[in-house]
Amino acid sequence: MYKISANTSIIGKSVIYVPSCHSTNDYLNQLISNKVIEEGTTVVTSDQTKGRGQRGNAWECQADSNITLSCFLQPHFIEAKDQFTMNIAVSLGVYDTITSLYSSNVKIKWPNDILIDNKKICGILIENYLSGRKISNSIVGIGLNINQTSFNGNFPATSLFIETGKKMNLNYASQLLLENLDKRYHQLKNGEIDRLKREYYDNMFWFQEEGLFEEVNPDGTRERFNGVILGVNDYGCISIAKENKEVKHYAFKEVKHIY
Repeated sequence: MYKISANTSIIGKSVIYVPSCHSTNDYLNQLISNKVIEEGTTVVTSDQTKGRGQRGNAWECQADSNITLSCFLQPHFIEAKDQFTMNIAVSLGVYDTITSLYSSNVKIKWPNDILIDNKKICGILIENYLSGRKISNSIVGIGLNINQTSFNGNFPATSLFIETGKKMNLNYASQLLLENLDKRYHQLKNGEIDRLKREYYDNMFWFQEEGLFEEVNPDGTRERFNGVILGVNDYGCISIAKENKEVKHYAFKEVKHIY
């Protein structure tokens, strides 16, 4: 099905297509454990049966309808403490792709979702492997909803087909995605961190806007509060100014947007 010929120098230079697999991240991990593969090798499938999201969440995906792929990277230039910069670059690559195909109200929601009109259209799962103070290998998994017609999950989701009413060519969309990811990865590799962060904030959901949040207290209870997102700190935690002016930093699963 896939015959991708992306104009890239790293990501997508080598593409492996598998008709069906449990998870492209898992498939690529197995591939790496069995042999040496070149950086940028990308595994693509038409039918991901057990896709994984962040922290064990499932990713729903209709067969032959969406982009489900994983890329193998070796970002030795990134220190362990700066891991979130990879998330920024990848999020922008996906954002670039969606806005090329549909430009209305697309936002990057911390830490790993892309939204259209507050509905999730893409999930990103980045698994970093460390060697000392540096990242040795990264597997970047992306699930981008293209032609899916309906969703069964307990959160609002959408696809480009639902938004536009038009079926899209998966080969073309995949090629565009790989080219945009490759461009953003080169910016990261070239040390353009400030530029990437600036663009990330420019397109971040609720950045410097007041919104309703729910935090998880140490005893497991939950508490809602109004706050303003100030940004993301060096460790990838979201920084939120609460109504009492207190600024707190939250890791993933410690706070969520209520909308």
